[in-house]
Amino acid sequence: MPFPLEREKTQKLSEELESVIAAHLGWFRQFSRMLVCGNGFDNGEAAPDAYLNSPFGQWYYRDSGHPLADLTIFQDMAEIQQAMHDCARKSIEAVRAGRRPSVEQHDSCIDLALKLNNKLRHLQLEIIGDLLATDPLTGCYSRRGMIGRLQAEQERAQRIQRPCCLCLVDFDHFKQVNDQFGHPAGDAVLKQGLRFIAGVLRKYDVVFRYGGEEFLICLPGTPIDDAVQVVERIRAGLERLPITLPGRHRLHVSASFGLAEIAADKPVEDSIGRTDEALLKAKRNGRNRVETWQPA
Repeated sequence: MPFPLEREKTQKLSEELESVIAAHLGWFRQFSRMLVCGNGFDNGEAAPDAYLNSPFGQWYYRDSGHPLADLTIFQDMAEIQQAMHDCARKSIEAVRAGRRPSVEQHDSCIDLALKLNNKLRHLQLEIIGDLLATDPLTGCYSRRGMIGRLQAEQERAQRIQRPCCLCLVDFDHFKQVNDQFGHPAGDAVLKQGLRFIAGVLRKYDVVFRYGGEEFLICLPGTPIDDAVQVVERIRAGLERLPITLPGRHRLHVSASFGLAEIAADKPVEDSIGRTDEALLKAKRNGRNRVETWQPA
């Protein structure tokens, strides 16, 4: 997707996960107490739908659809959690009947509980990593990990025999906006401008904040001619976009764009350099335009 989840939503998910992990460990403590002491669970824990009513289940199976539902690691947790509650129910029934759970039942439930905890922790680390890799102002990706992601796209382009294009975006006369209206106005330009760009791009395109008012767009599987059309739509739309400044004043801005394909036989840094050359050409030719890199 062009952007990660909004930073506030990602932060909330991280906090939710911490609570879910704590609740899961609480459940695990109760289960261990039941095995040792013969009590600790109410009748609901032996019900077939106990997995839905647990704190994890209420978080996982929320009615509105989960924002992490597309992640494989998230999907894997459903089977683990349901199998864990199934084993727990059999163990509870055995204890209440005056029998000891079998070794297999005990080990299976413990292993599944630990496996679920590991999945939750791994997911939490991914979300924290997403927070660290996100530009707090615009919500797009920061330069953290950018080269690695671009190298992966370079390899993918070679594998599927489809080009990948890079585009450098630079908001025109941005310093003048800051000087005339103040830095909050500059922030509004970047936030609203990048929100518009995200709406034009496909879900698998990626945007990085390259530095200051410069942003790098990665367009996988896109020949240069098609990339020019996409970027031209962005350019024309930005030019018409009314930016609402603090105090409800409105401003129109433009941007310059430099485009180049990722070269298969060179480091991705060289391809970024080519987009920079094309961007400089766009600025020399009057700004508010799209230029492509051409070999000398």
